[in-house]
Amino acid sequence: MSAHAETAQKAAASVSLPGPWEIFGQRLRHYELYFDGRKVETVRGPIYVEGVGLRVFRAKEGGVSVGFQASTDLSAQGLSAMAQDAERLATFALFPAKSVDLPARAPAGAAEAPILDPALWDDPVKRVQDYAAALLASFPAGGEPAPSFGSIKATLVENSIINSAGLSASYSETSAELETAVKSSGGPEGAPPGEYWVTRDIRRLDPKELPGQVEAWCQRARDVRRAKQPPSGQLPIGLPTSLLAEILPAALAGRFSGSGKLRKIAVEPGTAVARPTVTVHDDPSVPWAIGSAPFDDEGSTPQRVPLIEKGTVGDLVYDCLHAGAFDVRSTGGGGRLSEFGRREWLRFTTRPSPVLSTLVIGAGSDGSDAEVIEGVEDGVWIDQLGWPNPDMVSSAFGGEIRIGYRIRHGRLTEPVRGGTMGGLTFASPDTPSLLGSVRAIGSTATLVGRVLSPPLVVEGLTVSGEG
Repeated sequence: MSAHAETAQKAAASVSLPGPWEIFGQRLRHYELYFDGRKVETVRGPIYVEGVGLRVFRAKEGGVSVGFQASTDLSAQGLSAMAQDAERLATFALFPAKSVDLPARAPAGAAEAPILDPALWDDPVKRVQDYAAALLASFPAGGEPAPSFGSIKATLVENSIINSAGLSASYSETSAELETAVKSSGGPEGAPPGEYWVTRDIRRLDPKELPGQVEAWCQRARDVRRAKQPPSGQLPIGLPTSLLAEILPAALAGRFSGSGKLRKIAVEPGTAVARPTVTVHDDPSVPWAIGSAPFDDEGSTPQRVPLIEKGTVGDLVYDCLHAGAFDVRSTGGGGRLSEFGRREWLRFTTRPSPVLSTLVIGAGSDGSDAEVIEGVEDGVWIDQLGWPNPDMVSSAFGGEIRIGYRIRHGRLTEPVRGGTMGGLTFASPDTPSLLGSVRAIGSTATLVGRVLSPPLVVEGLTVSGEG
């Protein structure tokens, strides 16, 4: 593997600026593969992008004026224009912080979680093609169910950062996105075709994991065909990690961060928002998690932040700028979100803000998935919602049930779909909510996207189905 790029360091050598300032750089290689049915139609890449983002801080009116600009023009003229634009913007953007304390050196001796797939890094085209071949070969040979269409996208990133306080650091990472639709038709007669959608954000492409996953997806597609409307009411609801990953990050991001505190929507430390059995940490050191990194996008040491401890709000996540607004230290939570929320692709184009890395829900003592379900006499297991749409202000979420299963006498029975399920993610103890009404927590956690969690069984959420 090649050495890390020093995009930010080279850019800093070409500009002359008074401090404080920081430059974040990226060199990216992007690959995409598209398939229609079982046929690979398009493989494209590499798409090369290299760019930097510059942020300057200037004292003004008792606060800090902040200017930001990004560029892919790394010539002397392009970098000079970027610096001038950042300075001009700083005259208009006043932030309520007395000062900003940038990290002076990269984290030393910190254990780094694995975030780079060597096989993908060394031969990306072959790895993507091998993964696609293994995926398509995992479907039944008879053609039922079958992939309808899909894509595999992989990004190889070399990150670099330098600032006026003396920090200079870099690291590399890989990420990938799998999207496919699995369709079950079973011939021209009978029930209408059923389709199950799969979207996964992952760090590595491991073909060995696919056979078991594809088998489960095919069964879901078959079950969609014969599913009936769910019941209505406030039955106990089982929530797998895959569904929690679609709800929790977006629902908690604004309320458990320094930016939320600045907007006066953050929850207060010490407030009860969940059952005493519930613990949620923000942990940037989870192996292979999308949110893991050796340091944050400002170069600060990442910390494990206890967001909820035994049902009570613990700490909030801060970047350097918001930490300066409240006279606290950064928790290493400075991240750059792109327009669609992904952190891996073109992060240099956006300025840092406090972001959650990987949410870790503490494992319980209620056993395996099957044992968790055994404790439910009558309920619903929700496998997938269509667009849960979590709201970061109210913490409300809700969506159409794409596929789920009735729980009867401790066993999964007939599939259900249609209707809706939703509620609040967290609330005061007297208000039903996802985290506030947990009655069972599994013993084994699974990593999906930005959430490492066991399955949960929750009471108090509303299902709207038949009748």
